[in-house]
Amino acid sequence: MKTVVIIENEAVELKALVQLFEHWQKGINILTAKEKRAAIGIISQHQVDLVVCDLSLLNGSSLEDFSLLTHTFPYIPCIALSKENGFIPNEAIRRGASHFLEKPVDTSNLLLHAGKLLDSATSGTVKGIPIHSLLQMLETEEKTCTLQVNTKDDKGLLYIKNGVLIGAETKNFTGESAAHLILSWQESVVRIRFFNGQRKRQINKPLISIIMESFRLSGERDKLQARPSSRKKLQLPLQHLSTLGKRIPLEIGSRVELEFPHLDSVFESVMVGMLQEHYLIVSNPQPFSDLEELVGGEQRIVIKYIHRGRIWKFKAQLLKAVDSPSQLLFFEYPGVIHYHELRQAKRSSIFIPCTFHLNEEPELYGTLVNLSTKGTLCQIKHKNDTPLPQIDMNTSVLLRCLLPGIKEEQQINGRVRNMQIDPAETRIGIEFVNLQPHLADTIGQYLYSIESLGN
Repeated sequence: MKTVVIIENEAVELKALVQLFEHWQKGINILTAKEKRAAIGIISQHQVDLVVCDLSLLNGSSLEDFSLLTHTFPYIPCIALSKENGFIPNEAIRRGASHFLEKPVDTSNLLLHAGKLLDSATSGTVKGIPIHSLLQMLETEEKTCTLQVNTKDDKGLLYIKNGVLIGAETKNFTGESAAHLILSWQESVVRIRFFNGQRKRQINKPLISIIMESFRLSGERDKLQARPSSRKKLQLPLQHLSTLGKRIPLEIGSRVELEFPHLDSVFESVMVGMLQEHYLIVSNPQPFSDLEELVGGEQRIVIKYIHRGRIWKFKAQLLKAVDSPSQLLFFEYPGVIHYHELRQAKRSSIFIPCTFHLNEEPELYGTLVNLSTKGTLCQIKHKNDTPLPQIDMNTSVLLRCLLPGIKEEQQINGRVRNMQIDPAETRIGIEFVNLQPHLADTIGQYLYSIESLGN
């Protein structure tokens, strides 16, 4: 159920707004407050999806109070109302309002904006997907939102603006320190929420640098906390792969980190091309003159990147740096690359038609697009704009499909762990429950064969 808070000190207008929203949608929970500071207390105690606030209060400091409200809850959209010739709309927007409407309010316009904001206020709950993977997806899509991350002992907020991670907060930390901590949380539930922009930029490093630093710090914490007998077990092993006759797992447009031997800073670059077994081409993050001394030298540059749940790295000699028509760096093709696994269970992209059974609902037709020994990702296309039945986290489901190497249709029990709903499709992350041993062996052998072919 969506919850709307209405802030209005005029009894008649408050009653009219309440009735308007009650008649608009029966399933809306409406809370009211006569001034903004009281509203902060109400919002702190409830899960609020939208605020409608009248700025035309008798209190002359209403804009300051309004700023306090939007800054305290940057993940809740707010529609600001004001009388004609009152507050400047741009000022209200600058202070965090999602929309500004003059009074007397056009009710159809108000409900139009309210409907859109309620739909976008909370995009869904994600569980079982690594936070760093979700951040990379939002970066690629250039999304603006807040990630609310909850664990058993703490709560964190990650602020993303146009795909860029600009800030982070936990109970005791802010900025980069908070981001490193949140990214290390293993058992967490993530809610994708609204962001009104009321946070100054605290984080100036590229996302890939934040992820890798959090991974390093998390490993160090594990070592310090581990007993001597179990210390070796907690260290993530470094795997090695030969690239002889193979294309390295690095896609055009991927972001990479460059660590130069004569510079303390780490620089972000972009992969723009490769000629297998000859060289790699990336964008140049440094002025051309700074790198001339490294061309053809014996010193090697460390190149790192994240791809499919792994941190990859290798050393390569800088063969050439060009300044025209674009600043580009040509590196030797590595003979060996190394990686750390970020996921406990290896995953592989697949395409297996299936049927999806949920309680007493009619079966749904979908496709398994991702598979591991722990679970799978089921994609269900929306047909004729027909909504799917209600699907909640931890709901038990039954999948029917043909697994690789087995001729008969198999029934697999699972539990919904995360969900992503888009206009054209719904993607449901499913954790296997009591998977039969022969099916676990079949999936494991299939993943191993895929891994071997990829390597």
